[in-house]
Amino acid sequence: MGENMEKYRHIDGSDALVETDFVRILFQHGSPNEVGVNGCRVEDVIDILTQKLLDFQGRELACEENATALYHLQMAREALLLRRRRREQQGVLGDRSVHQS
Repeated sequence: MGENMEKYRHIDGSDALVETDFVRILFQHGSPNEVGVNGCRVEDVIDILTQKLLDFQGRELACEENATALYHLQMAREALLLRRRRREQQGVLGDRSVHQS
């Protein structure tokens, strides 16, 4: 990753920069309230995948499996939205405190 690896730590301590041969994703590292927006959220990645599959569905690549994948991506998106709402309601959004599910 480079010399200053702490620079690329997610709020939970995991790597914020994910790189493979063909993928590079920089997740938000640090609370946006403290450091500003400096990366994407898991939801952003889900949105990109959803758009790609919707593009397939609008062409000759449409199939039942893509529709199933889209359904599950939507369910993942909704679960993360519920998590965010609960964290906001419980006053722990943007910090490392555990919320009640």
